[in-house]
Amino acid sequence: MATEEKKEGGKSSSDEIAKELIIDLDEPMKTNIKDLIRKAFTEETSFNRMCDLIKAKLQEKEEGKWNVVIGKDFSTFLVHRSRRYGLFKVGELNVLVWQSGSAQS
Repeated sequence: MATEEKKEGGKSSSDEIAKELIIDLDEPMKTNIKDLIRKAFTEETSFNRMCDLIKAKLQEKEEGKWNVVIGKDFSTFLVHRSRRYGLFKVGELNVLVWQSGSAQS
């Protein structure tokens, strides 16, 4: 599991935990997802449980179907809603989050 790096002064931030690779998210959504990634990597120990936590929290706040993949090596070909796609890097791991389908799905 990735460990949290500390900023000077002992404070950590989701920016240090989740580096942005490819982002098609508005600013509030991006911040929310980074916070959820930080929470998942802090509270959970398996990739499946991390994905489940992020997905469940997103589906509580946002309508539609959310998908989350965490791993070192994977590729995708997918369709996502506009402004609802983010690929982040956490240590050696990639975290892909996207919303598919209509908001009412």
